[in-house]
Formats: sequence, structure tokens, C-alpha cells
Amino acid sequence: MTSGAELLRVTNKVYLANIEKWKRNKAAFEGGEEWKALKLLYEYVAEANPEYEKRIQQTPLENHCESVITTYAGFIWRDPPKRNFGKLDKNTNLNRLALDADMDGTPLNEFMKTVQVFGGVYGVVWVVLDKPAVTAATKADEIRSGLRPYVRLYTPEDVLDFEFTTALNGATLLSYLKTKTETETRKGRAVTVIEWTVETIKTTKILENLIVGEPVEVLNPLGAIPAVLYSNQKSTVRGKASSDIEDIVGMQVSIYNDYSELTQMIRGSNHKTLVKNPGDQATSGAGGVILMDPDAPSDKRPYLLQADAEALAGLLSAIEKKTEAINRMAHLTSVRTYRKQVISGVAMETEFQILNTLLAGKSAQLQLCEYQLFRMFCLWEGVDAEASGYEVTYPLRFELRDRKADLEFLTAAKDVAERMNSVTLLRELNKLIARVSLVDDAMIEKIDRELGRKVGGV
Repeated sequence: MTSGAELLRVTNKVYLANIEKWKRNKAAFEGGEEWKALKLLYEYVAEANPEYEKRIQQTPLENHCESVITTYAGFIWRDPPKRNFGKLDKNTNLNRLALDADMDGTPLNEFMKTVQVFGGVYGVVWVVLDKPAVTAATKADEIRSGLRPYVRLYTPEDVLDFEFTTALNGATLLSYLKTKTETETRKGRAVTVIEWTVETIKTTKILENLIVGEPVEVLNPLGAIPAVLYSNQKSTVRGKASSDIEDIVGMQVSIYNDYSELTQMIRGSNHKTLVKNPGDQATSGAGGVILMDPDAPSDKRPYLLQADAEALAGLLSAIEKKTEAINRMAHLTSVRTYRKQVISGVAMETEFQILNTLLAGKSAQLQLCEYQLFRMFCLWEGVDAEASGYEVTYPLRFELRDRKADLEFLTAAKDVAERMNSVTLLRELNKLIARVSLVDDAMIEKIDRELGRKVGGV
């Protein structure tokens, strides 16, 4: 009989090749104790372990990875996606799914935001649209009992194995999936392992590496595995994609070590090191007294060591340069940087366009993921997905403009238009000013109609 440890053993090559990177990315994003547990500070020569551990606890983390991921999420989810359920508008289970996607009170928008965030951290995440394996007499009984499809998010750390096969029509289908869910109980660490195939669903419970009871295996009523692989970016390798913080983690580690050095230097500046002869007697604090050993050589006088102030300034400058590099790597220079020099409007617009393209790609991946989940939902409900008329639209354009600069430009252009005495030009400039100043589309349309009705003056 297979043991719990054997069941949890992984042979998937993608998992084995990337698990350490995934763990590092998660720790870099979450910070706190998980980050400290990686012990990424460089060790000093002959540094004792207690001193090293103390330095880890004292060193602050400036979490750029978390900042980059949440900045992307802030732009993407500023305007939530628009959904049209079509013919399924009155479908009770679909409406419940939108309000409580994971049976834990999480709305669908918030759940998809979590998908985007952790997809940015790991590069990929898995979303399974499951349904309780309980049979109801009628559809009404099923609805009353709350037996409906719900979503579960699995990070790549929790997907122990998977396999894709090519169908006769050339489509790539998921043919095997093994997931684990860990919980801490009073009896110890409990793990639930679910193995999906197109024919069966097998659930095994493990407690402290020992299988509890007999595995439960049931027929898969769908004839397909209801799981969607969300990729942060398109990838040629299934189960792996580039993370948003792939290269930023290394720079964060470097800055982290710079802060450690900075902390030590500041402590050295405030608490100077006294160098004395073994026989000298010294008292600390203001007005301290040193009694020199009478047998000490005359040229061996006590003295103080103090940190170099220029080295402090150099470290601070290095941290600033590395932070600028992170902003360039994440294409967030235009929104995360306080500029010390003026750049051209063309350069600023180019930065905004690059970031807009990056965000649009992420938004498109989310939209694709949700369409795939809807098709899985229709399989559970036994309805035709193509004939349902379901539509979901994620924003693909993001307002990344400098409103103050645009207003200054339009105001100057309006002054020129007034001198030209062009009613049409003034009217169009006023419309542009309304678009820059307001965010309510309905109000902007109302102003456009008002300006369009004017025939003289503005």
C-alpha cells in the first residue's frame, strides 16, 4: 500500500526545477518571518551564529516585490470587469458564484484579483472549479442545499503533478492533476491529496505522513478536469511562466544587505569602539576615565574607532540607484519615482505606453482565465456555454497620464485658440479639459452634449 510520504513525493520535472524559486518569490512578496527564514544576509568572517541571527532580526526589509505586485493590481482593479450573464442571468448558482466564489465569502472580483496577484508572484497559479460530491434528488434540492460549483486557488507549490495530452483535433488537454491542501489540526499536520483524471476523482487524507482510512475514488461526471492554468505571461512550457518579480528579488536581496551594513555603520557611529591595552581600566559614558597600565609602552595609548561618514553616504546612494533600477525593471519609473530632473513629454508618454501594454496583457490573461472557468461552470450545470451569451470584459486601457501636465498644456492651447477666435477649436479643447479633469463617463458625455449645442462662444 502506498504511504503518505510516497503519495506526496513529486516527480514532475517542472515542479522539481522551479520549487525553490517559487518559495523564494513567495517569501520575497510576503516578507516578515518567511523572508528572514531564508537567511539572505551575507555572513561576516568569523561571525558567530547568535550574532548573525541577531543581525537578521535587526535588519529592515524594504519590500519592493510587494510594492510592484500591488501597484499592478491597483491599476488593473481600479475599474472592475463588466459581466453580462446572458441567458444565465437568472441562474441561481452563477449569481451565487459571483457573490461568493470560494464558499468562504470572497466575491468573484476579489478572487480574480488574488489570482492576478499570486500569478504575478509565482508566474502561474491553478484554479479548480469543483463541486461537492453529494447527490440531490432535484435541482431545487441542490440549490436549497447550496450544492453548487465553487473555485479553489492552488499555487504551483500545491500542485504536485500534472500532465497535458494532445487530443485528436490538436487541442491540448489537461489529463492528470494532483493537488494538496495542508491544514494544522490538534492531531498534527493534515494533508488532503486529490488526484484528477478525466475518468475518476480520488481523494486521500494524510495525517502526519500516515494515510487515514481508505482513499475515496468516484467517477468524474464531467469527463474533463475542471482546472484552469493561469499564466502571468504566455509561456512555451506548461506549468511555468515568468514572474513579475523574477529579477527584482535579486535586487531586493542586495538592498537588504546594504541596509544591514548601514545599520551596523550607524551603530558604530553612535557607539564608538574603544581600543586599549589589556591592563588599562576604562569607564564608559560621558566623562569616562581611563587609567593606563603603568607598564604599557608610551606609544600605546587608548583611542576610539568611528565609522566613516563618507561610507554611509555611499551606501545611501547605492540603495537609491538600485531602487531606480527596480523601477526600470518593473516599468514603474513613471509612477514610483520622485523625479529630480525634468524629462520630455515624449519620454513620459513612452513610459506610460510601455506600462499600459504590460497591464493590458495581464488583464487579457485574466479575461481568458474567466472565460475558461465559465466553460467549466457550464459543464457542471449541463448547459451550452456557446449559446449562453455570457460576456466578461476586463479593462484593456489604463489612465496613466500626468493630469497636471495635460491641464497646463490644454490651458495654454486654449489661450492660443482664443486669440485665433476659433469657436470650434475652443469647444474641442474644453471637451478635452473635461476628460482630463473628470472620471465620471456619464458626466463627460453630458458636458460633450452641452458643448455640442453651443453655436457661439465657449
